[in-house]
Amino acid sequence: MLKRREPSWFRQWAEIEHEATVIRWFELAWVPGLLQTEAYARATLEIESFSADEVDELTAARMQRQAILHRKRPPLVVVVMDESVLRRRVGPTNTVMREQCEHIAVCAELVQIHVVPRETPMYLGMGGPFILADVLDGPRMAHQDSQVKAHITDNAAEIATLERRWARIVGDALPRTQSLDLIREAASSWT
Repeated sequence: MLKRREPSWFRQWAEIEHEATVIRWFELAWVPGLLQTEAYARATLEIESFSADEVDELTAARMQRQAILHRKRPPLVVVVMDESVLRRRVGPTNTVMREQCEHIAVCAELVQIHVVPRETPMYLGMGGPFILADVLDGPRMAHQDSQVKAHITDNAAEIATLERRWARIVGDALPRTQSLDLIREAASSWT
């Protein structure tokens, strides 16, 4: 059994994520945790009020979650992110973002990645990030972050609303090939 390092309020979602057969993730401001480099994860956690030991533990937990992408039967993961995720510097130097964008491009071999370009006018994703997960022999689940903790639900009405939003957001995103070109261009812009 692996040592649990994630915050207690996040453990339920970590279990769902581990059991999921399909994960659909929209992110407005951050690189999704499953795609983060260690340096990026550490930088995002260091802006919080965590001790150095807590940052180490939380970074390790985030990296540990990524193992689901490399197992024998990984879930189908589809990520849609706003272009601002690629353009906002995280960490003290450009190196963190260059390496993070390069890592996302590599991850595109494991997961489907789409980017909503910054020229897109106001769209439904601006209401905030969310994740939908399908679990074999279980209910469809959703995760929404807030400033304090996550809201995790299997409420059919809430999930139906998020699925409608997902479909509209995907419609605003670039196709995979164009998204990958944009990700690679963003990586080169951080040199």
